[in-house]
Amino acid sequence: MKVYTLLISVFILISSCHTAHTTEKNILPPQTQTTTMPITPEPKTEEQWKQVLTAEEYRVLREAGTEAPYTGKYTNLDEKGNYYCKACGNLLFSSDTKYHSGCGWPAFYDIANGDAVITREDNSHGMKRIEVLCKKCHSHLGHVFPDGPQDKTGIRYCINSISLDFKTDSTQK
Repeated sequence: MKVYTLLISVFILISSCHTAHTTEKNILPPQTQTTTMPITPEPKTEEQWKQVLTAEEYRVLREAGTEAPYTGKYTNLDEKGNYYCKACGNLLFSSDTKYHSGCGWPAFYDIANGDAVITREDNSHGMKRIEVLCKKCHSHLGHVFPDGPQDKTGIRYCINSISLDFKTDSTQK
């Protein structure tokens, strides 16, 4: 019964964080507009991904899973540096655009460069959301919402910690 109650609580928390409803207007900046155009991902088979990712990394990155809120190692990290795709090493986000949104996952108001991610419509779990994927390998990173800091982009990239690798400024040199 405790497990069932915990699962219901997590689902409610995820729903409340992820249900920032999008309207018909496009909420994303031009460089990250949702696309239906095929972009060729890094050429690895799913079997090869299973060999380089842990089971949990594979579930989130390749099967569009979600880690439990407030459990990711980067949710409260405040160090200066960059966040890279855990699967392929593509530069995704900078700590300069990270902020505490209170949603339980790392949040960023912008991407590191204009072509780091792609997005697509996600209607899973009875919600209408915009999924964020690594442009290089098409791994699932999280979702993007129009409730970010209004003095910045107004965008909140809500990203799974397990989808990221962080390198401090000192380790990048």
